[in-house]
Amino acid sequence: MNKRSGDNIPYASRRELVLTVALACLNIALFGILVLFTEAHPALIATVIVVLYLAEIAIIGLRRARKTEMVAASGIYELLKEKCSAVLKNTASPVMALDGEGAVLWCNPAMLEMLDSDENPIGRDVKLFFGEKLDTMEFDNGEIAFGDKIYTAESFLFNEDGEDVRIISLSDVTAEREAEKKYNDSRICVAYIAIDNIEDILQYVHEKFRVAVSVVDEKLKSWARSINAVIKSYENDKYVMFFDSVSLDACIAGRFDILDEIRDTRVGDGVSVTVSMGVARYDGSLYECEQLARDAVDMALQRGGDQVVYNNEGVTEYYGGRTKSVYKRSNVRSRTFTNQLTALMARADNVLIMGHRYGDFDSFGASVGIAKLSMICGVKANIAVDLRDKNLEPCIALMQELDGYSQMFVDNADGLDLAGPDTLLVLVDHNIPARAQFADIAARVRSIAIIDHHRKIDDLHENVKISYIEPSASSACELVTEMLESVASSQNVSKTEADMLLAGILLDTKQFTRNTGTRTFGAAQYLRGAGASPTDVYALFKTAPDDLRKEARFHTAITIYRGNIAISSCEGDTDESYRIIASKAADKMLTLRGIDAAFTLVRIGEQIHISGRSGGLINVQLILERLGGGGHFDVAGAQIASESIFDILETLKLSIDDYFEA
Repeated sequence: MNKRSGDNIPYASRRELVLTVALACLNIALFGILVLFTEAHPALIATVIVVLYLAEIAIIGLRRARKTEMVAASGIYELLKEKCSAVLKNTASPVMALDGEGAVLWCNPAMLEMLDSDENPIGRDVKLFFGEKLDTMEFDNGEIAFGDKIYTAESFLFNEDGEDVRIISLSDVTAEREAEKKYNDSRICVAYIAIDNIEDILQYVHEKFRVAVSVVDEKLKSWARSINAVIKSYENDKYVMFFDSVSLDACIAGRFDILDEIRDTRVGDGVSVTVSMGVARYDGSLYECEQLARDAVDMALQRGGDQVVYNNEGVTEYYGGRTKSVYKRSNVRSRTFTNQLTALMARADNVLIMGHRYGDFDSFGASVGIAKLSMICGVKANIAVDLRDKNLEPCIALMQELDGYSQMFVDNADGLDLAGPDTLLVLVDHNIPARAQFADIAARVRSIAIIDHHRKIDDLHENVKISYIEPSASSACELVTEMLESVASSQNVSKTEADMLLAGILLDTKQFTRNTGTRTFGAAQYLRGAGASPTDVYALFKTAPDDLRKEARFHTAITIYRGNIAISSCEGDTDESYRIIASKAADKMLTLRGIDAAFTLVRIGEQIHISGRSGGLINVQLILERLGGGGHFDVAGAQIASESIFDILETLKLSIDDYFEA
């Protein structure tokens, strides 16, 4: 041994010790000679001799350290040169050497046994044995399957005489992967299931509940048995189900065809039954998985029902959603949310109300309604809106004539000044803070409430304290009107406020011709009692002659896609007004015979604006959701930054194809 235990400094050799002693003797003799035969002071001579001796010792030490490194490196090199091939040859792992072109240079016996080839692999292309699994030019260590086994591959590249040589070593991990698959397949998944339209069923079926839904109940239980699941009913129209992961994979492969099977069920006078389902798979505790499933079914209901929301380790996927929103809402929920919202208002320093970008009558009317609710609570409120929006200028002017509204409307700069740590921000007619009229205000506020009738796209932002998302409502103004109705009589709402709310309902229902229900007319009745005038409201919808000419640009460029979808685009000389004109053009295109959906595209600045409209058979929200947009079943939109409207048009067609082929 030539190292001390626990020390990295090697011993000096015997030769070096002898040399050190000899140098000491020589330096002493030199000192004596210099003292006898020179006139220099002895102390000076001694100092020079000592420095000389230390320099000699340092040279010996440096030489010893360098020699040690060279010997170590040489030893390792010789060891590898002589023994490495023997080690690789005798290892149980399959090993092969390839040249830079992927030809086999050498294989150890384990690799030859694995290949089990009648022909000698030496000199042949490795792809003949592994296909494209081993890309020798840009090899990325990973897993490969060969025969009935799985291997992890490791690659080592070195240069021999100017030629690249690659050593590939395979390790059999079949047993580990089988154990991992067995574990993953046996993981418990949780699903919550809710029958969407049980109230509609009971309108036509007057027997007991179990008789009314026995067909659906049996289909759900039969489906559960087919996937070895445990399903239990915990309320009249709700179920919870537990099943293993391999069964979930089968359901995903079939795109949860149980939705179609249940939708085909007709009860009473042809009423179709639908269900919403929230499914979760999570590599954590069963409690956490159950919470994710509960959140998923809530999202399915808030997206309109008749669909599955699948939460896979935090990644959300959607299946179904092909029918119009059927999720029932009750006066109880409206009153409960109103009480929660007024409680938040009472605790806030001030309230900011904001609609979505490119505001319309629905977002503006809902903002006015929430401002009225805030006044009733005695809390200071402001509405953040684009004061330069030509579409909303008449509405803002009418509202500013009322007491309490003259200073209520603020722009982005004033809104940022008003946004403090205890400000409550109420977002209306959208459920994503990033899509608010002024997203920087939404990002600053820590307490947010949401009121929306569009389908929920994703999990809500962490700053959202409460939300009221009802896709079955015709408009945000309908929801806000119901909230006002629960706290004040119609006599406490001014005519102008009622007109703004009615304008929002008329806009989103296309003058009560689309997406209306009994509660829509109930809200309109309340507003009529407050003095809302349909004649005055219709005046807000009048179109300028120049706008009619602009709209004609869309009507002269209509193409029919897949036989029942009208698409039109407009590029060139456009301005901000084309955003509203494009939506009107899409509405008009729906009147064409045989057309079930319509899309208009227009470039405004650096963005392509898409308006989608449906006659009730095609979910345009799902189509535009693939393009980063959103909206409602039959009214949706998207804004995409792109230099080419043609590219976006092709992307839209691909999204339409995916919708029909899913």
